[in-house]
Amino acid sequence: MTTRDKSEVVKCTACGADMTFDIASGRLVCPYCGNANAVESKSTSSRDYFTYKKDGAVSFEGIVVRCPNCDSEMEITDFSTAVNCPFCGASNVQKTDTLPGLKPDSILPFKLVKEEAIDIAKKTVKKNFFAPGKLKKSFNAEHFNGVYTPVFLFDAGSKSSYNGRLGEYYYVTVGTGKNRRTERRVRYINISGNYQRNFNSIAVEASSNLNQNELNKLMPFDYDNQVAYDSKYVAGMQAERYNTSLEESFDVAKNTMDSIIKKEILAQYKYDFVDYINIDSLYNPVKFRYLFVPLWICAYKYRKKNYKLFVNARTGKAYGKLPKSVFKILFLILLGLGIIGALIYLFVFSGVI
Repeated sequence: MTTRDKSEVVKCTACGADMTFDIASGRLVCPYCGNANAVESKSTSSRDYFTYKKDGAVSFEGIVVRCPNCDSEMEITDFSTAVNCPFCGASNVQKTDTLPGLKPDSILPFKLVKEEAIDIAKKTVKKNFFAPGKLKKSFNAEHFNGVYTPVFLFDAGSKSSYNGRLGEYYYVTVGTGKNRRTERRVRYINISGNYQRNFNSIAVEASSNLNQNELNKLMPFDYDNQVAYDSKYVAGMQAERYNTSLEESFDVAKNTMDSIIKKEILAQYKYDFVDYINIDSLYNPVKFRYLFVPLWICAYKYRKKNYKLFVNARTGKAYGKLPKSVFKILFLILLGLGIIGALIYLFVFSGVI
């Protein structure tokens, strides 16, 4: 089932052409007459997770939007919120009040221009030792797309109770004469208690463009500079709505917070290993923001395999899985074997030992 609605196109007040968001100036600019308009930055606030949990379900419903530029209809079947009209080329942004599910709360506008992202991508490939030489020479970073990627940002208070048993090694000397020796033994420590802490800005990706590990590699983002969502920031860019529910995203956030709590509880004790530990955590209150973060994404093929390189459009941090040269890997293996062989010869056959 599809729903129909009109999309938005930001028109130039001077000549009537479509305006786009200019990253360098942070303003809406007309590419034809040069007219520029400021985008008003407004503060944003978080929402209560438990109130909006059900509203945060993922909608797989297709959307048919009517282009206000040429009046043509186009169907959006993926999770895009900003597309180019295939008939007139206008950049169309879906109105937030017609988006299925949750509406965006805030946005981190693009800060790095495309040329800066291209330069970072090329340097990333060239600096990677294992990247094939052919890729370093032929890598084309021109196919970069600027994409606003959906992220759920969670703040939470936590109260935890725990119990467990830790082990600490100690050593004793036993036996006499030739049988005198040192033995390792274990002293067990029973632990229990309560632990409280607050979490801020736990980010969980909700995108089809990248996974959680890739988002973690691209962090940090300067969340303090997020502003209230305004479609003007998306004009001329690409964007997508979330494809992971709010509830599923909070489960990911809980896993992250659970790991931090466990690590901090154990850091209070001196031990060598954990025999077992049980932790029961309650998260309340929980606040969230549905946020768009800016990424430059370069999708490319090498030897018939697909790869992606991401650049954080706020900080310039880059990450992506690059192809690896088999010859360079073999060279390192052979070099390592050669060094081991040389050491064996030096210490055994030369009479050193």
